[in-house]
Amino acid sequence: MEWTRLKMPSVLRLFWAIRLLDLFILSLLTKEIKHETLFGTVKYLLIKGCDTFTAVLGMTSFVSYFFHYIAVFFRWVLLIEYVEQIDIGKRCAILFFILALQVRLTALEPDERFSKLVRNICVTCDFLMFYIHALVHPLLSSLSVNRNKSINRHLRALLVSGLLIGFSINMLRYLWYYNLFDNWLIEFFPINFHIVFKVLVTLGMYSLHMIDGYFETMWEKLDDYEFYIKSSGDVANFCFDTSIFLSGVYNLAFDFFSIACAPVMCVHAYSTIWNSIRNGWRVLIRRRLAIKKVESLADATNVQLSKFDDICSICQNNMDSAKITNCNHYFHSICLRKWLNLKENCPLCHDILFQA
Repeated sequence: MEWTRLKMPSVLRLFWAIRLLDLFILSLLTKEIKHETLFGTVKYLLIKGCDTFTAVLGMTSFVSYFFHYIAVFFRWVLLIEYVEQIDIGKRCAILFFILALQVRLTALEPDERFSKLVRNICVTCDFLMFYIHALVHPLLSSLSVNRNKSINRHLRALLVSGLLIGFSINMLRYLWYYNLFDNWLIEFFPINFHIVFKVLVTLGMYSLHMIDGYFETMWEKLDDYEFYIKSSGDVANFCFDTSIFLSGVYNLAFDFFSIACAPVMCVHAYSTIWNSIRNGWRVLIRRRLAIKKVESLADATNVQLSKFDDICSICQNNMDSAKITNCNHYFHSICLRKWLNLKENCPLCHDILFQA
């Protein structure tokens, strides 16, 4: 309460801004950066602007403020009025400050401090991009599945998706060009490619549902294509998570101060890597069993379909082809396969379709 009453974030931001202005004026008077380029000047100010613990707090407050309004801007672009109550600014600030403490930012030499500072800012940017993708993904899914005809909303969401891909790739190119990569290359590359791949998976699912909207009849291959895209995304996520874990193992082996991260690495290995393997295997087995069970059922003939003269009770669409269950009910093959991924009972009479 006292922190809020005293408006400490605003005080820290003001302190840091005045400190940078003072450093800039002083360096001009002493001709320390007189012949520096813009990049050299920014580099000098950032190095000097985080050489004390209080200065790091001021920079953290500025990061929180800046990233908060970036998130607000993207919510405005996407026309999202309500989102879950997540203060992205505070979370980015906490992440940035923890990273600064972890690398002992204030105790480093100038060049190494700048390298670690750039790394921390880039990782915080990646965290923000994951948040923006979390806004775009359900929006694109909703627009495609619900056949929303607002071109404006489609273009906004697609533009933000393109920006996420472009920013991730160009950030890697920029860091490579200025030789700012250090031994954290192995963990930074996977994070950015992870973002790019997640956006591509979202765009792939969006494209499938948009194409499906132009089919007058049911597109039976849609479920297979969705599974392939989602599976590709899951495999990529597993590879990215594993590479990040291996990077943590490397740091743990060669950096004594990384021992404090060992419990986090163990939790990450169990909750992310092991669970992704277990859940992915379960989904694959369940899907293969569902396909095998549905293929064992008899196909309805044209005479039987004309005599039945009804719709599929799962998707509520007309049936040009169907499978006949043991309880003499008619369903689309693909609909029944999706149903069996969840339940073993008939959707209509709730009898067990296949005995174990």
